[in-house]
Amino acid sequence: MKLKNLVFGLLAGAATLPAPVHAAPILSDIVFVVDESGSMGNVQANLRNNIGLFASILTGTGQVNARYGLVGYGDSNVVPRMVTDFTDATNFATAANGLTITGGLEPGYTATAFALNALDGQTDLFSFRSNAVKNIIILTDEPSNFDTTAYGAFGGSAVTESVVDSLLTSNNALYNGVLRNSSTIASYDDLINDHSGTIFDLNLFNTTDQTIVENFVTDFANKKLQETLDFCDLNPNDPACQPNEVPEPGSLGLLSLALGGLLLKRRRSKYLAAS
Repeated sequence: MKLKNLVFGLLAGAATLPAPVHAAPILSDIVFVVDESGSMGNVQANLRNNIGLFASILTGTGQVNARYGLVGYGDSNVVPRMVTDFTDATNFATAANGLTITGGLEPGYTATAFALNALDGQTDLFSFRSNAVKNIIILTDEPSNFDTTAYGAFGGSAVTESVVDSLLTSNNALYNGVLRNSSTIASYDDLINDHSGTIFDLNLFNTTDQTIVENFVTDFANKKLQETLDFCDLNPNDPACQPNEVPEPGSLGLLSLALGGLLLKRRRSKYLAAS
């Protein structure tokens, strides 16, 4: 009986030992959806050259584990395409060399649906982690246009703003826009505002002044970090927001040694009593 009480006492005492620690940060899968029209050359170059800075800020605190995918849309083939599946910042920068500036149409809604693996008959699929926060970021200077079935369909019909809204909702995805021109903002602002995102000024990213670009990227990455953390505050039951928790190794070791010592002491006492 005394042993039982001691064991219960140790177990109760274990509750006062150091608290569990999170085994992993929040997972975030980010897809950049980039307009490939002729006016986007500087933007594409700045994305390639600064994805490392963006990644270092987003993941530098250890609170977020991010991967980066890339969609190009509006080039001479028009149909949205995967430039790279999810990868790290270094390989993303290399893959981004494959973006073009030959486009003239900007079916941004269709490209967003593509980024969510939702177009009819889509063969290139992004390998989203099942427990990752989905982040879609569109970079464009034109409103969504020419969203016809020739460039991608959803359920047999053209992709509309309401379709994108539904897809973002069903995927519990965040949506951000790096945009220029009032008509472009009007095309995307409801989607961005309704899906916990922010509208960023493309003019600050479409320049050769690297001081302006780096300041923009720093602000952008810090806001994305906070946005991801806020997502988990608002969605605590989302799989991405429930990292595994494990007790501190020292706590387990201390408890095991104590229990082992008590059991050995009791066996020794029984042996002496019998002899």
